[in-house]
Amino acid sequence: MSEKELMSPADIHAFGIEIVFKQLEKDGWVIDSADVLADLASEPQIVAKKDGELAFFVVRTDVYPNRGRFEEGAEAFNTLVRHANAHGASCYFASVLIANSEGKTDEEMSVPVKGVAYNIEFNGLVKMELPPAAPVNGNASAA
Repeated sequence: MSEKELMSPADIHAFGIEIVFKQLEKDGWVIDSADVLADLASEPQIVAKKDGELAFFVVRTDVYPNRGRFEEGAEAFNTLVRHANAHGASCYFASVLIANSEGKTDEEMSVPVKGVAYNIEFNGLVKMELPPAAPVNGNASAA
């Protein structure tokens, strides 16, 4: 049996961006830009418009049994949302899970082989928003 070529982390990331790109188009978004070659540090991976809303999309993809996660921390999250807001855009997160459809066991489904079919789990978008600002004066009122 010949050795199968595995997808690299960059291939897995690009595959997730492609999945989200196609779903956004299906949902009526007009894609302004999409970069399947973007590394995880390049944000956003997709910029699109729909019904007058400009939106930045951050995509994370992982292989079964894991879902793509935004693990860069609160500072990176806040920077992304502020960047989107500065451009008059909303910011959304898309988590994608891919599973090798040829796999019969959990272990086989977790092997990202190039050129095989995949089962995909993408449950939509999560809006990334900053928490409301705390009041400047901590006391509501003094009686």
